[in-house]
Amino acid sequence: MTAGPFRRCTLEVADGRYDEVVGALLDLGLDGWQESLPVVTFWLTDEAWDAAQRGGALAALRGLGRLFVEPEEGGWEDQWRSFHHPVTVGAVTVRPPWWAPQPDTLDVIIHVGMAFGTGSHPTTRQCLAALDGLPRGSLLDAGTGTGVLALSAMRLGFAPVFALDNDPAALVIAEANARRNGLRPLLFGADVTDPAIELPDAEVVVANIALTPIVALGSRYAGALAAGAAHPHTVVLAGLLNEQLAPALAAFGGYRRRHTDSEGEWSCLVLEAPHR
Repeated sequence: MTAGPFRRCTLEVADGRYDEVVGALLDLGLDGWQESLPVVTFWLTDEAWDAAQRGGALAALRGLGRLFVEPEEGGWEDQWRSFHHPVTVGAVTVRPPWWAPQPDTLDVIIHVGMAFGTGSHPTTRQCLAALDGLPRGSLLDAGTGTGVLALSAMRLGFAPVFALDNDPAALVIAEANARRNGLRPLLFGADVTDPAIELPDAEVVVANIALTPIVALGSRYAGALAAGAAHPHTVVLAGLLNEQLAPALAAFGGYRRRHTDSEGEWSCLVLEAPHR
């Protein structure tokens, strides 16, 4: 975020509209936002505010909840930084660059930029906890965002680690975070909903994404399992609202549920294929 006049925008998200809100915020090109669901807070410069009004982005957000806007007083940068703090899950601590490393944990530095994933969101914590308890092996992070799960997996000992995203801006952020950590995941751009895209073979797949791409992944891997083709042994699915568990599970035909973790309105599924 750059210095200058800012407006604090607080959106009370309507039920069932969270995924649409995230998409709208990313379309605004934000440097991130705060979440304390159902409330999302973000900041816009006067210039960005005017552009969002002209382009209809603010009208779109108002259609997804109740939007309140007020001028931001001085010191908001410190408030932004204080919101992003170290998060320890199992053996891993995810921290922003302005915090010091935490003792006796595996250190992962994440600068948010415009991508999703700081370690503080329940879905990210659920994935980190799931990965910490899995046997190490090759891993694909489908929808890597900031790279937080791919980089954490590497710290935990998974290798090789592949990370994909369909957003070029996210890949830029993930690459920068990889450099900050001295790690080299295999990053590439891809849309998992496109069946023509070939995905790398991996023993573990983690997908902290929306239901639609999760269902597309499920169709791909269920088909591979039924055909006796290469498929992941373990799949970690997050970014799911509690009511989306059933369709996510149904999409992965042939896989069995190993574990379900719920926090508030968010759920995480750990599935495994039958032993080969």
